[in-house]
Amino acid sequence: MFQQEEVIASVHNEEILKTALNISSIKTIFLMHGDILTLKNSIEEIQSVDKKVFLHVDFIQGLATDSKGLQYVAEVLKPEGIISTRGQVIQHAKKHSLLTIQRLFIIDSNALLSGIKNVKSSKPDAIEAMPGLMPRIIKELKKSTDLPIVAGGLIKSRDEIKEAFISGAVAVSLSAFETWFVEKKVLKKKGE
Repeated sequence: MFQQEEVIASVHNEEILKTALNISSIKTIFLMHGDILTLKNSIEEIQSVDKKVFLHVDFIQGLATDSKGLQYVAEVLKPEGIISTRGQVIQHAKKHSLLTIQRLFIIDSNALLSGIKNVKSSKPDAIEAMPGLMPRIIKELKKSTDLPIVAGGLIKSRDEIKEAFISGAVAVSLSAFETWFVEKKVLKKKGE
């Protein structure tokens, strides 16, 4: 689904999308904005430059996240996959052969336990743990679910990216484009 130690562009507007499209090291875009009238063009533009796109369906204006809405996403919009905070949406998307990422907001121990329970029920292809500045929590999620973990939210520096990878995140999603420019292998072997 993702390359090891991948930096993913989390895109919230058209201006930032244009930047992400022109950065060769960005292979995946999390599209966090749009509406049903403009999405097809945005997705096609992203895919035309050989980048994968995951659509955060909870944020798309005019898109229902029921089974028919996800069928529309799969058959008409055709992203590689979707992102959602809701397990039921993940299950609908999987029925339509979309890759799925369940976004978890981990604000305390109860949210962590509830998130693990929800993930085991909805069975996404990956988890996006937010905020991404939680090395111990990333390790615990990895151990508890054995799913690829994307660390997202509040990550602003090269050191924070490294820490997420060291903790077990396969990828990091970032909205601040200044942090997209990280060499491919920022993670050093242990002991160096």
